[in-house]
Amino acid sequence: MTTNQSVPLIAAQQRRRFFTLLLMLGGIGLIVAGVAFVGGTILEEQDSFCASCHTVPETTYFERTTALLADTSAPISDLATQHYHLNDTFQCIQCHRGTASLSDRIQTLALGARDTLIMVSGKADPTIEKSTVEQSVLVNAACVGCHETTLLTFNGIQNHFHNFLPQTGELLAQGKQMVGVQGGGGFRTFNNIPLTCTSCHLAHKSVSADADPRLKFMDVPMAQQACDTCHQMGGGEGAEGGNSDD
Repeated sequence: MTTNQSVPLIAAQQRRRFFTLLLMLGGIGLIVAGVAFVGGTILEEQDSFCASCHTVPETTYFERTTALLADTSAPISDLATQHYHLNDTFQCIQCHRGTASLSDRIQTLALGARDTLIMVSGKADPTIEKSTVEQSVLVNAACVGCHETTLLTFNGIQNHFHNFLPQTGELLAQGKQMVGVQGGGGFRTFNNIPLTCTSCHLAHKSVSADADPRLKFMDVPMAQQACDTCHQMGGGEGAEGGNSDD
């Protein structure tokens, strides 16, 4: 009888040990993840650290900025380098972490882990002139965060391509006001148009030395395609307060 009764007791003890071990491993996993999250957040504030885990073309972009920081008369070949020219404390991560919210931070670290695997595997795409952006949601969120005033300043034809972006519509939906419009409100945007900041601006796309500085290092053919898309989908409308957000 004693022997038979001890069997379920031993099984229960083994289950408790098993679940205790799982809890311990889970706790250790959470601690490691937390340390990696905090450590990664601190390290990514240093461009040199970011560059150490990248290959071409990212190292090329890094070299462009370091050359400018070492010599302010060095040529500025792309929009990213221009940011360093305007602010010598600028960092890569400022464009690649989105709004720095928790969800964006997780996406940023996931992208960093992906880039690390690419580096280790040696399967990076060495094309310098990239025509697409990885995790463009993050980049565009960062653009809006720094250039909100540009989107919300109405200046007729001079700035209509920013005023009618869906991103501007999102800002207005948050309660922001359009500056330059009588009363500051009632402005509607083309929220159905799939355009973003990177539809016209690519930070690492180099431009010729004699390019028109008023174009802000913009890829003209790509921007023209964005213009055509907006005008076709918008039905040719473009006046204050007269746009549809359907």
